Amino acid sequence: MPTFTLPQVPASLTGGSVAVVHAPISKTATAHIQAVGEHFTSYLRRRQDNSTESEDYEKHGLPRALARTKLDDKSTTAETLTLDEVTEDLLQLNPAEWKTQDHYRVLGLSELRFRATPAQIKRAHQMRALQFHPDKLAMASDGTRSDGFFKCIQKAHDVLRDPAKRRQYDSVDRAISDDIPKARLSPDQDFFAVYGPVFERESRFSKRQPVPLLGDLDTPRDDMEAFYRFWASFDSWRLFDYLDKVKEQTENREEKRWQEKKNKAERARLKKEDNKRISDLVQQAMALDPRVEMYREQERQDKERKRLERESLARQAESERAAAEDLRARQQKQEAEEKSRLAAEEKRQPVRALIAEHEFMADPDALTSAMSTSRAAEVDILLENMTAAAISEFHQALLAKSPDRAQMLELVTGEIRRAIDRTPAVAMGFSSFVRGAEVVQGVKQAQKDSSVRQHAKAQREWSAKELEMLTKAANKFPGGTVNRWETIGKWLAQHGGFKLRSGDELLAKTSELRKGANSGSGSLVKELQNRAASTPDNAALNQASVRYDGPTLIPPQQTHQETPKDAALERPWSTNEQGQLERALQAYPPSYKGADRWDKIAEAVVGRTRKECKSRVRHLAEQVRSKNVVK
Repeated sequence: MPTFTLPQVPASLTGGSVAVVHAPISKTATAHIQAVGEHFTSYLRRRQDNSTESEDYEKHGLPRALARTKLDDKSTTAETLTLDEVTEDLLQLNPAEWKTQDHYRVLGLSELRFRATPAQIKRAHQMRALQFHPDKLAMASDGTRSDGFFKCIQKAHDVLRDPAKRRQYDSVDRAISDDIPKARLSPDQDFFAVYGPVFERESRFSKRQPVPLLGDLDTPRDDMEAFYRFWASFDSWRLFDYLDKVKEQTENREEKRWQEKKNKAERARLKKEDNKRISDLVQQAMALDPRVEMYREQERQDKERKRLERESLARQAESERAAAEDLRARQQKQEAEEKSRLAAEEKRQPVRALIAEHEFMADPDALTSAMSTSRAAEVDILLENMTAAAISEFHQALLAKSPDRAQMLELVTGEIRRAIDRTPAVAMGFSSFVRGAEVVQGVKQAQKDSSVRQHAKAQREWSAKELEMLTKAANKFPGGTVNRWETIGKWLAQHGGFKLRSGDELLAKTSELRKGANSGSGSLVKELQNRAASTPDNAALNQASVRYDGPTLIPPQQTHQETPKDAALERPWSTNEQGQLERALQAYPPSYKGADRWDKIAEAVVGRTRKECKSRVRHLAEQVRSKNVVK
């Protein structure tokens, strides 16, 4: 078991000490801090050269980045490298056309391509050179094969080992497609499976690393927005110098300058097209990304929720304000009523005192305590049914008659009779000042007036429009409807603006209408319709366009036909009914596709059934045809 030697305890530390300072704290000092680091150096270079970040990266940052990616030649990955097989078409390559060859395929790295490390490229070149070196071929064959493929291997290695040349070749590698997906996906295609590999493929051209991935449906919104922000400002290092055309046969300096100018213009055109391709890719992805619509829907829901909350708060505030105003109005009304009551009470008090002072105008010998109490109560009832002005006049009149009790009594009884005439119901409160017969008569009159009012309320007159809408409502809400008559009453009040009627009233009137329609009379409906039609506003509207009450013209060839029994039994049509039928036929013409056309027409004609309306239309059509034949 290992042992550890602890340092000696300082002499200054004693058993009773809580804390010991072994060294003083240094004083604060002001010092200048020099900014250092790669990013600060880049900032100084850009400031000195007046260059952009991209230009500085291509000039200084890129070479260092490529140098850092170089692996050791003895890398395990390079040692275990397996190359592609050499096919006959590779052996037939022309070294003079080296620029069109697939360098990765020549070295056997067609699967790795831009992912191949410098160590793997070097190892692949060594293996290919050992296999296809001219000396090897001379020793292994009769010399019929040339060294053309070996030259292609050398060209491929020259391009791929140089970082700048390799970037130029990787930018235009024909083996990797530049196509972007279509703007519309088929139902069986998954957005992330289609667009994810495309963005991963294009990420190799980004100057900024690492590149955010597309993600999936569960990716947080912040990550999705960061992804699209990155690609909306995508900074690509892709070059098109490898496609430059070079005239090696001429030494004319002007021709070389002219060719370089054309190459520069072509590179700019290809770069512009590539930027547009990336922009189109990002726009398509945003349009098809299901997360975008999902988050937009969440935003709409959040906005709608906030709007509803604001409206709810506004309604609550309005309700509170209305409640406060209502409370204030009630308080003001109560205060006004209280003031009015107090003012009236001030005027009543002298009247009470004056009448009590004269012993309620009763015979002193016959006055009892019960009579005093009864007459005091009757005086209160009388005064409560009088206005303040009337009380003042009554008081002045009593003062004028005082102290003559007989005249004062006559004045009080006269006022009581006038009160009973105005409001017979108060007659039951008087029994001392007036005779019993007058009280009984007032009670009977009050009961009679109440009965008359109730009867008038129960027998409220029905208008023609209300009857017409009642018929429509009875058809609209047939038997079996839950709370049928209450529903019909509410429907009439809502759509016709009529005062709400009771269910018994509606049932009785509907039964009366049905009995009138079945008996053929319908006198009540016709009377109301004629009354409505006689008004100046409705007379012209309800007038039928053609009179059909004249003789029917029957062609000679049809005189032998018998009149149908239904036509003989059908009750005659009034002018108002004819006008209603015409308007209904205009509202529901033969082009109306609903199966309930004749039901709606019958609803519009008050007191007529579906069968009667159809029969009337057939009858009118026959008359029109008959008139045309006679002409």
